[in-house]
Amino acid sequence: MGSSWLQLRTSRTTLKPRARICAKSSPLPGAVDCAKAGREACTSQSGGCGISGEALGQRYVETTFGAEGKQRMLKMVDVLERSLDNDIQNLSWMSDETKKQAKIKLQAIRNKIGYPDAYRDYSSVVIKPGDLMGNVERADEFEAKRQVARIDKPLDRKEWGMTPPTVNAYYNGSFNEIVFPAGILQPPFFDKTMDDAVNFGGIGLVIGHELTHGFDDQGRKFDPQGNLRDWWTEQDGKEFEKRVSCVADEYSNFVAVDNMKLNGRLTLGENTADNGGARIALAALERLIAEDKTGKEGQSIDGYTPEQRFFLGFGRVWCEKQRPEYLRVQVSTNPHSPGRYRVDGVVQNMPEFQKAWGCKTGQPMVAENACHVW
Repeated sequence: MGSSWLQLRTSRTTLKPRARICAKSSPLPGAVDCAKAGREACTSQSGGCGISGEALGQRYVETTFGAEGKQRMLKMVDVLERSLDNDIQNLSWMSDETKKQAKIKLQAIRNKIGYPDAYRDYSSVVIKPGDLMGNVERADEFEAKRQVARIDKPLDRKEWGMTPPTVNAYYNGSFNEIVFPAGILQPPFFDKTMDDAVNFGGIGLVIGHELTHGFDDQGRKFDPQGNLRDWWTEQDGKEFEKRVSCVADEYSNFVAVDNMKLNGRLTLGENTADNGGARIALAALERLIAEDKTGKEGQSIDGYTPEQRFFLGFGRVWCEKQRPEYLRVQVSTNPHSPGRYRVDGVVQNMPEFQKAWGCKTGQPMVAENACHVW
């Protein structure tokens, strides 16, 4: 009886996703009744997600991404890394000693793009049609044994923390790596039918964002090997803290919903990366335009300059609709700012935005005391 109850309890998300996600008695305000929202909103999330994500991810990569997509992405990452390096070397507030260490760390960042170099072998996992619960149990058993087998083994720096179809990206300070699964390389982040300006405002800015995480309020504490070590001079550390405090104070004045303001300290790392990523991506685009001998990159499209299209691409990425109840939860728990301020909070600090759109002093998108870290 005890083992059967434990078995049912651990499988509850597989057997009854509607009871967990769509219950009318949900404790979270603003929850949706799935009977009204439609069956498409009530899909089951497979247990053993890592297995299905990576195994099925191979087919996803073959169909949507491929080696060509990986090479295109690697080239864009290279352009963004050179842009960040140039930004760091030209900082007026950082000493040459710290700049040298920052360059070493930047050059040491491992880039994981699209999919792993080698997929895990899941051939030993038995999958039976019509046996959902059994499939999940066998998948979970495989993963448990795999994790136990890692004990006392050397660290695998080639391992991924996300599966190829995932629409996300991350920087890992302990590994000093950026990871971009193939799943994020689709609209609105990346659109192969659009010009470079729009894509630099989308996936280009995300790349810049993740690279900047290596030098934000948390990432800067890790050295090139991923060890917790202070490689900054004492004065440079103080200069950095002064500048990120500006960002924290600025975002703490943004109203998310009703009278509830953002927590600038909770969201500091992400806000710093958003601001830095935007400047780095735009600088990379400007360099691309300057080096384009054909002049095509600098041409206007549909009446918009490349710089304007860059910001349009940026705004499109974070266009969203959220319920007030959900926003209240997010402001209290999420280290990311709501989409509106991931855009407005950044562009009001950018003279480049104001120049592109002709914004004047005193207008909403022109910060009186603009913050600038990277």
